[in-house]
Amino acid sequence: MPTVDPQSLAEVVGALQRTRDLLDQLVVRGVRTVGPAELDQLDALREELARAGAQHLAGRLRALGEAMRADDPQAAARLMQAHASLHLFDRVLTLRVAEQQLAEATVGGEEAGG
Repeated sequence: MPTVDPQSLAEVVGALQRTRDLLDQLVVRGVRTVGPAELDQLDALREELARAGAQHLAGRLRALGEAMRADDPQAAARLMQAHASLHLFDRVLTLRVAEQQLAEATVGGEEAGG
């Protein structure tokens, strides 16, 4: 398992929080109320998450953006799919970081005791 460095982790967590905030706003306001600023923000978050390795989530955000731009009736479904992918990625990331910290603590404990 590749290690997650603290700076990269902080950047990804920040992007996840901004994505969660935007998606929550869209859930409350509705996908048909989105303006150019929100679409630009969605695109920027998609690119940032893709660079961080969250390809699946980035793909869901791309599908959401395309659906909203096209006024597609499936935009609400795309929003829910993006929201579900966001939560899944957040959980997987949390597990990987916890696993890494546990491994580091175990190695550190063995070195101190041995």
